[in-house]
Amino acid sequence: MSCLVIGESLIDVVKRGDGHTTRHPGGSPMNVAVGLARLGRRVQLLTRFGNDFDGDTIRDYVESAGVTLMQGAVDTDATSIAMASLDAHGHATYRFDVHSAYVDPPAAGTKREALLAAPPLHVHIGSIGAHLRPGANTVRRWIELLSPYSTVSYDPNVRLSILGSAQSILDDIDAMLPFIDIVKVSMEDLALLHGRRVDADDMSARLFGQGVKFVAITDGARGAKFYTPNTSVFVPAAQVSVVDTVGAGDAMMAALIDGLARVTVLGDDRAGLTSLSNQMLQSVGQYASRAAGITISREGANPPTRAELNDVVAHLQA
Repeated sequence: MSCLVIGESLIDVVKRGDGHTTRHPGGSPMNVAVGLARLGRRVQLLTRFGNDFDGDTIRDYVESAGVTLMQGAVDTDATSIAMASLDAHGHATYRFDVHSAYVDPPAAGTKREALLAAPPLHVHIGSIGAHLRPGANTVRRWIELLSPYSTVSYDPNVRLSILGSAQSILDDIDAMLPFIDIVKVSMEDLALLHGRRVDADDMSARLFGQGVKFVAITDGARGAKFYTPNTSVFVPAAQVSVVDTVGAGDAMMAALIDGLARVTVLGDDRAGLTSLSNQMLQSVGQYASRAAGITISREGANPPTRAELNDVVAHLQA
């Protein structure tokens, strides 16, 4: 299966409660791309970073994971930075210095013909990349072009400190939903967007009413619910010692895409998203939740390999 992930790559500067500071590659879409590659998927990443030391760090990291960078990722602006501060429970708050710009899809000619002759099976977008302009406008053009051929997933991973008002994000979401098949969103993000804690079942129904075919709503240590228009299941959170929560949602997103690919409901088979059995939905949800559990049990955005995830799932099923 081929995947295209579009969005930000940056350097996470993480300050821990004991004063220890680390620097490592991050950005929600980049984390998803790495997570998919570690699960054995063929992944292209459409992103941007600078021609500098931090940019070299990102390039080395994603390529070592098996991710292919789409041409045009490097420009002359500095590589974006996210400054994360962790509290005593490992939860992060962020400040950002991000430049958003991505290569446009081919407008015509042989490059466009070649792309549409062999489109990716699946496209993932989200977070800053899907909302911060001017890059967000380019992301929209990509999904408008590819959504007839590829399933599209979206995770808002809301960052109001850089994206501005919740209403502007909601407006963007409404404009993008006609092109999106799969939404994964946290209860925390929904509360930020709506100014209050919302009902997960009501939110899934609203998304289905706007054309979405599959919804995952996560609630941290309280677990997650996975929905099709016809059924839903609850999956408890993995019981692990939390080191930090950085990248947990991205690891879940990667494993969710991988799990849905394994049951053949992506791309041309997207109609199957709406008719997954309760048992299949439970299996996919557990697989994705275990990936998040592995990630929070170790430092940083460090998603599992397929072997690690399969070992955990096999142990739980034994």
